[in-house]
Amino acid sequence: MKRYLAIASFLLLAPFLAHASTLETARTIVLSEASTTNAYLAGTDITVVAPLGGDLLAAGGTVTAQAPIAGDAMLAGGTVDIEKAVAGDVRLIGAHVTVNAPVGGDLIIVGGTVVASTSARDTRIASPSIHLTGGSAGPVVLYGSDIYLEGDFKGDVTIEASDRITIADGTHIHGALRYNAPQQIVVPATALVDGGTTYIGSSSFLPTSQEAHTFAIAGATILFIVHLIAVLVLAGLLAGLFPLFTERVAERTLIDRSPGQFVLLALLGFAMLVATPVLILILLFSFVGIGVALVLIAAYALLVMLAYVYAGILAGAALSRGLLKRYVITWKEAVLGMFVLYVIGIIPVIGFLVKFVLMMAAGGAIVSIAYGFAFRRREAELPLE
Repeated sequence: MKRYLAIASFLLLAPFLAHASTLETARTIVLSEASTTNAYLAGTDITVVAPLGGDLLAAGGTVTAQAPIAGDAMLAGGTVDIEKAVAGDVRLIGAHVTVNAPVGGDLIIVGGTVVASTSARDTRIASPSIHLTGGSAGPVVLYGSDIYLEGDFKGDVTIEASDRITIADGTHIHGALRYNAPQQIVVPATALVDGGTTYIGSSSFLPTSQEAHTFAIAGATILFIVHLIAVLVLAGLLAGLFPLFTERVAERTLIDRSPGQFVLLALLGFAMLVATPVLILILLFSFVGIGVALVLIAAYALLVMLAYVYAGILAGAALSRGLLKRYVITWKEAVLGMFVLYVIGIIPVIGFLVKFVLMMAAGGAIVSIAYGFAFRRREAELPLE
């Protein structure tokens, strides 16, 4: 997967790389020969071990620069590591970013965790976890949650933190320190801030880790409720607006009438849900079949939606027949069955299997009814006048 993402990134950038002198894509790339021009690389594992006289643009799962770069560096990957000096600007995006070398130009980083021991002309970092220990030759702007600061900073330092800020002993900020955090920080006695410290106030727009966890739970709960209400309403509407079709699906599918037919319909539904995407892909490769493929995509999406909803309706019909001895399916039974199936679906493994089997059976019944409707012949022709 990382390789495919890297190749996709490279293809998006390809129109701009027409004049590249070093252009390479592979699973593993090791740039071991010195070059005086630019290098554009895409792969799963990328390592630069020879000095580069131009710019470096690389995208991959792991990107490591172990040699000096005379130009700019623009790197993206799961793990990005710069170990030698970069004379120009550095722009990095990655899950884990490490910079342990001087940067002559600007340093811009967006990452999951950032560890930087460097001195750049202008430093801007956005990450939940920032560990900046090399100081800077100019202003510094940091956005994050847990921020650690150490070194000699020549310009102003601005921090937006949602959790905590730590200033190490011996840190020297020649400019002003402005920060926004839930609580005021304690600057060690051995640390110096020449331009003064300004506490902007509690960070109202950046949640703490605990608040973020609470928001995530609340969001998931709201999404669960909204989705449940949506499927209940849809099941009730389908059963209420199309009672005859609903009765036919239930009569063909319910296992108490014919277990063998239930199994056959489930197999038919499984075959349709698996084979249709393959057929769509085959048609997309031919110019003539594109139109048919688009129609099949719409029909397939409709079939999956109907199979899911009618799986709940079938559950309601089974409960109504088994418990209440009622053989008529109304919107009430449909809503009850959809609710029960939705709750059962929460159970790991078992819930998935129950939903999957009912979906396959419902899908098979829908396909069978649609086929009979489309290709059924008239039993008797009307006499001609």
